[in-house]
Amino acid sequence: MHRHRGRSNAEAGTWKFMIRTLKLHSPFNVEAYRTAKEREEALLLGYLVAGDPAIEESYEMIQASVLAGMDIIELGVPSPDPFIDGEVIKRAHKRALEAGAAASEGLLDLWRRVRRDVSRPIWAMGYRNELVEEGLYRRLIEEKLIDALVLPDCSLEEQIRIQEEVGPTGVDVIRFINSGMDEATIREVCDGATIIYAQSYSGTTGDPMASVQGLAALCGRIRPHLPHGLVVAGFGLRSPELVGQAIRGGFDGAVVGSVLVSRSENREKDYLYRLVAEMKLETLGSSTRG
Repeated sequence: MHRHRGRSNAEAGTWKFMIRTLKLHSPFNVEAYRTAKEREEALLLGYLVAGDPAIEESYEMIQASVLAGMDIIELGVPSPDPFIDGEVIKRAHKRALEAGAAASEGLLDLWRRVRRDVSRPIWAMGYRNELVEEGLYRRLIEEKLIDALVLPDCSLEEQIRIQEEVGPTGVDVIRFINSGMDEATIREVCDGATIIYAQSYSGTTGDPMASVQGLAALCGRIRPHLPHGLVVAGFGLRSPELVGQAIRGGFDGAVVGSVLVSRSENREKDYLYRLVAEMKLETLGSSTRG
């Protein structure tokens, strides 16, 4: 059972003010944030590769994640060359391609089912070749299947250009910041941004030796430049404890990926459900966590 201390009028006013002044392109993303805030929670975002380990099982894994408490689903577009990802996610891309998720209609059919049945924002994460060059992002937007684009191998200039194109349609384009950036670069990335993905380290995803120390300091460097946007943390959040550490560091949400994909690889839907539920508990505010 959760303990609830209650809030002073001043605290409640600040809480509501923060929600009202959020400036995102996607109303669905705003609503997810508002709902979490009203429950005194932060957001839990989960990454899975669309079509992994097979089309139907991928749909079931997504459903299980949402039922367990996932607030936002980040779906990866399968790529034959996922060079930014670590071995766990690379294998997921390979399985998804072998399962037929590379075929545009097969992938879109899965996306349509998820959109129809899952009342959560959907972010499309993909590499430039598959998501941008082939025009898939436009198809997804035309059918209103996504609420944000995550484009890790696009330059900042490309991200800004695409945001100018898709922002009026209600889609956010996520930008990236890591602790190795200087203040001028952080300020440049935040200029005009709506959502920042703060990477706890530089390198490929899912590095088991990576450290997530310094998350709070990184959040503190970003916040002054993005007062009305979302700041979420990712890379290396492989346990409920690390999710909690990110949230206590001041982030609006935590993104988990490789640890979920590994459950999908082993077809451990029940384990995935329990893990997501445990991670979601770590997003509860200090006034509600028991």
